[in-house]
Amino acid sequence: MKRHRSIGAMLILLLLSGCAAPLRKIDVARDAFATGDLDKSHTTFSELAQSRRRFGDAAALDLAMVELARGDAAAAEARLRKLRDQFDALPKVAPLHETAAIITDDTARAYQPAGYEQVMIRAMLAVCSLATGGEDAESYAIQAAMRQNELADEAGKRGLASASETYQPIALAPYLRGVLREATHHDYDDAVRAYELVTSVEPNFAPAHADVVRASVGAHSAPGHGVLYVIACVGRGPVLEQVDAPTTSSAMQIASAVINVQANEKGGESRAMALPNIATVKVPQVMIPPSNAVAVGVRSGGVGIGVTQTLTDVAELAKRQVAAEMPWTIARAVIRRATKETTVAMTGNQLGLSGAAGSLFQFAVASAWGSVENADTRCWGLLPREIQVLRVELPVGDHEISLHSLGMRGEPMGMGVTKQVTMVDGHNEYMIVIAPDQMIYRVN
Repeated sequence: MKRHRSIGAMLILLLLSGCAAPLRKIDVARDAFATGDLDKSHTTFSELAQSRRRFGDAAALDLAMVELARGDAAAAEARLRKLRDQFDALPKVAPLHETAAIITDDTARAYQPAGYEQVMIRAMLAVCSLATGGEDAESYAIQAAMRQNELADEAGKRGLASASETYQPIALAPYLRGVLREATHHDYDDAVRAYELVTSVEPNFAPAHADVVRASVGAHSAPGHGVLYVIACVGRGPVLEQVDAPTTSSAMQIASAVINVQANEKGGESRAMALPNIATVKVPQVMIPPSNAVAVGVRSGGVGIGVTQTLTDVAELAKRQVAAEMPWTIARAVIRRATKETTVAMTGNQLGLSGAAGSLFQFAVASAWGSVENADTRCWGLLPREIQVLRVELPVGDHEISLHSLGMRGEPMGMGVTKQVTMVDGHNEYMIVIAPDQMIYRVN
């Protein structure tokens, strides 16, 4: 029986090792998105999303961003809503996937988006809703805030000392709530509280201080004016890359605690796995692809009326949360290595290998088995680096609004986009744009 298990483990290892081709396709599709080839990006992500393979769900998240950039905000919203519900329904532990992950690596697990991605699904749902009329935007914004709070509570229960700081509220959620409450012309108290939260969690977003003052006196906009909000997804956002990480003492403590619990659940077997003596393991680390776009410049009738400012730094959010989870990520890799070394030792005993021959067999097979592990770098790679906002009051009537990606020195880059907007007295207009680099996409 144990020999069959060992043979099965090797077969599963071979079956689950084909990661390179989908990863290359994903990288090519993301580059195509950044450089303006939406058709190529859409085709590739559609194929991967429909393949029902391990990369399908992560590709579907990227596909939603491509749909949004193409101007189909309704399709993007429907896809993100479906994925949100699907991810929420996933069990905390899937035994078959967990077993496969121990035999191979974490890429065998069902894809579960990272905490920051779960929050951003809800945040981007709010953005999609604004592009199609805003009916559910406030509800989605509240969901984003609630999910971040839940993540903070879960991290605190696991003993993360900086949980409240690591999982502090994202400013986009209360900001959108403030904007939408203020637009009612009577829920100004709610708007003030929302804007005050923005100033607390994102003090560098200077416009929020003016928002607090304006909402406090109940003045949505000057008479004869409407308000234009430009919400921009700027830069190329966080992706995951494989790196070798040292096995820290905190990670080894977590791994040891898990192994002890497993041994106790099996009746306190005397043959508990020993932690391997390894210096590094393969883990995913956040990397931000290069992008020259730093903001979006906005003009009305050829005259500059403002530049978007950072409201939520998605890249920093991802770095902070992935780093906070790293001890648990390393611990999983250590436990996996311990399981493999134990399995190899048992196989050597079954084959009658002992002494120098047994040691050589164990070292060679365990090293080969461990060398083909891959860190789980599946992620939502088309998130923006930052979500930026510009609020500007314009007189009622028609305006030609043009937008450009801005470079490091504030210079316009690439081909801009233009849209005619009609401002209505006391009403909000929302323009959603995506500027991954020099290319800029107008959503609505």
